[in-house]
Amino acid sequence: MSASARRRALMTASVLLTALGTTTVLPVATASAAPTAKATKAAKATPKPNPAARYAGKAVAIGKGMVAVLRNDPKAGGPEAWIRAVPENWRPGDPYMNRVLTGLDRGHVTATQGGLSLRLVDPKGAKPALRVTGGKGGPRTYALPKVGTPDARGCTIITQHFIGAGTVAVLSNGLNGPSAFFKDAGDGTRVAGVVNRAHPSLPKSAGFLAQIVDPKGTAPKLRTNMEGGGHPASTTPFPAPGCVK
Repeated sequence: MSASARRRALMTASVLLTALGTTTVLPVATASAAPTAKATKAAKATPKPNPAARYAGKAVAIGKGMVAVLRNDPKAGGPEAWIRAVPENWRPGDPYMNRVLTGLDRGHVTATQGGLSLRLVDPKGAKPALRVTGGKGGPRTYALPKVGTPDARGCTIITQHFIGAGTVAVLSNGLNGPSAFFKDAGDGTRVAGVVNRAHPSLPKSAGFLAQIVDPKGTAPKLRTNMEGGGHPASTTPFPAPGCVK
């Protein structure tokens, strides 16, 4: 067989194989392309997991630029204390989902961090607590949340967003719905007031627009305008809560 004849034979075989492959693959793709209505409904009904909820809880300041995020959810392993770094001017209600420094649980009940000694007391009992020694004012003990309470499961998720004019909005969302307060981006001083379901808008005396859109819905947003009239407002979604009623 000549070289040209061999090339023609190879080309013919290639075309046949391609055709056969196409015939084999298409029915499979077509059969799986359209999910059933039942499967679609089930997918929509399944809530999306909130990764932040796994590490949220009751945050308490323990000094040295640290907070302890206390949890007590049996489904997540029981009593926990996550030690996180926060700004020195941190106050209760501020975001705390920053850098993790160390953590305590039933399998790891002691740690040292930033000159503080930490111990998880009674981790398998009815009243677990975090014992902190080495700081100013002597030893301190922080009771962990009771099992079944919102703090125990980390229901309230807190985030913060710069909204312009040197102002940060601190957004939270939990079982009581969305809430937001405002602070100076530089020194953390709180400004204006608070918006929530009961009072979804700041008064005009605040000096800027801040309003919760759809405060009782499943996807609330914070609408703000720091520039006054004539400028478009910005919209920031609230975080999804860690727990659902």
